[in-house]
Amino acid sequence: MPITEAFSESLQAYPIYTWTVLGVVVLGIVSFVLLSFISAPYGRHLRPGWGPTVNATILWGIMEAPSPVSFAVVYFMSDNAFKPVPLVLFGMYMFHYVYRSFIYPFRMRGGHKQKPLVTGLLALGFNAANGSTNAFAITVLAPHLLSTDWFTDPRFIIGVLVFVAGYLINQQSDAILLNLRKPGESDYKIPQGGFYRWLSSPNYFGEIVEWIGFALAAWTVPAWVFAWFTATNLVPRAFSNHRWYQEHFSDYPKTRRAIIPFVL
Repeated sequence: MPITEAFSESLQAYPIYTWTVLGVVVLGIVSFVLLSFISAPYGRHLRPGWGPTVNATILWGIMEAPSPVSFAVVYFMSDNAFKPVPLVLFGMYMFHYVYRSFIYPFRMRGGHKQKPLVTGLLALGFNAANGSTNAFAITVLAPHLLSTDWFTDPRFIIGVLVFVAGYLINQQSDAILLNLRKPGESDYKIPQGGFYRWLSSPNYFGEIVEWIGFALAAWTVPAWVFAWFTATNLVPRAFSNHRWYQEHFSDYPKTRRAIIPFVL
């Protein structure tokens, strides 16, 4: 079926879903272009001029929580919610986002600092759109996921393995950052160990890998759009971090790359 015809049918049958997915695509393009020229105002890149600010821990929870909440609400509205394959995908999504929304904010460094409200509102909108469209696609628009035969499909098996690998890289990298400073220290240091041997932002790399794995396992349009959006959002941030490290540490390892080991 030609893509224009498929889009037309989707728009007629599910207009809110279709426009929401397209909105995420547009947001990804805009984010990539803007972040390629402007460092996102958070962490080491935080600076005035971005409007009202909110406590970082509070804002993080507010902006991330809509993802698992919207996913769960839409997911359990479906009659297919308790089918085995969708349940596994539900578990994968929640495994990441329950931690990211309700645990990580209280562990992250600099949670006491202020963060621009506008960045949180943009993230909130994306997370609500992303969670709901992915849940809808998994339970309503993907007949291949309603059969347990999908468990033996190479895309599902490889996808789950890739997701787990990305999750472990992301968690290990976050743990290294969380333990980088001793109690009472506030200065920045060069992270060492794990994938920091090769990358400036292995936590971002792990998250991109994670959602590529999820997209393979689900094989739905929103899942692939999510993986693509994650890359468009995190790759420019990784380059900003890479430049910052090089500018602030004369002994920064020259062999490290920004986001892809040995390549980029």
